[in-house]
Amino acid sequence: MNALAIGLAVMMVLTIAGASLDPASHPNRFIIAVRAMVVGVAWAATGATFLFLAINRFSQVRERTRQFAIYRVLGGAFTFILVLLLQETILIALPGTIVGIILAYLHEWLISTVLGGLFVLRTPYSFWLPAGIIAATVFFLAGAYSAWHATRLEVLDALACED
Repeated sequence: MNALAIGLAVMMVLTIAGASLDPASHPNRFIIAVRAMVVGVAWAATGATFLFLAINRFSQVRERTRQFAIYRVLGGAFTFILVLLLQETILIALPGTIVGIILAYLHEWLISTVLGGLFVLRTPYSFWLPAGIIAATVFFLAGAYSAWHATRLEVLDALACED
């Protein structure tokens, strides 16, 4: 589920990166307005996707407060927990980025089939890596922030925390 969320975030970043809004290509103002609206909706959807991704990861890590307390009792430092979260992020972000790239190309095909020449969408290869890194960074930072809060609790309070 997390990989799919990262995949959707990558798809939206690639969609925005590949969207071409060329007002000179069509003289009709209505078509220009539709193109601008599509790009605006893509930006809003990208923001909503990243917000969902961050809230989802934040709540997942908060549910593990007891686990982090046990690590602290056993001598684990906050950096140990960050390394665990980074490993999880990498294992989830790699397949998520691949899914996002595939979804971006499917989205490009669908847009070109439905809208024809009204809206040009080309997914650039040069944005594959940055899109994956952006999505993985949001995912990791939300988890790290949540883990930071969880490790700041007193150990006994954290152990008593219900999942």
